[in-house]
Amino acid sequence: MSAPPTPPSTHREPHLLKFGLKKLFLIVTLASLFCALMVLTHGPWPLVIFFLALLTLAHVLGNMIGTRLRDTSHEIRLWRATDPRQSPDSPLATPQPYELAKLSLPEETNLAGFGRIVSGFRWFLLSGFSVGALLGGTLLAVTIGNRIGWAGWVVGTVSSAVLGTWVAFLGVSFTAIARDALRQAHGKK
Repeated sequence: MSAPPTPPSTHREPHLLKFGLKKLFLIVTLASLFCALMVLTHGPWPLVIFFLALLTLAHVLGNMIGTRLRDTSHEIRLWRATDPRQSPDSPLATPQPYELAKLSLPEETNLAGFGRIVSGFRWFLLSGFSVGALLGGTLLAVTIGNRIGWAGWVVGTVSSAVLGTWVAFLGVSFTAIARDALRQAHGKK
């Protein structure tokens, strides 16, 4: 066997913002529509639209830069320069049934069975729903209750209940995963 060939010695910096004329026209069109939308809206909506657009732009730009940097890294260039017959880029999958013990997989962590980590998970979610509905309904009734009807109050209360459930889910999930990760890091089961 011969050693894999080395890549060319010239080190090029990745072109992070390389695009053609079609993409330029698309970017200018989207920017024009964005500016028109900002001018046509009133109140807090221009700020909301601006921050959502900024968040989306940061996400797309971060993924684009990360992908370009990864694809031009030294390790990827070495891997691409090797003989594809010696290191094929195809997953090893068998159509036949297999036994998990023969695959020599790493030991399963507790996070694979997340439902077992949190006892009473449904009760936490129900509590979040109840607290959200109670706080949201009360806050709506106290602040703008005389200006909305029953339908508005019900929709606001249900929305608050859903937000309370969501916050409870995030809090319990984060706490349980962090606690379990710390236990595993310290070697406890």
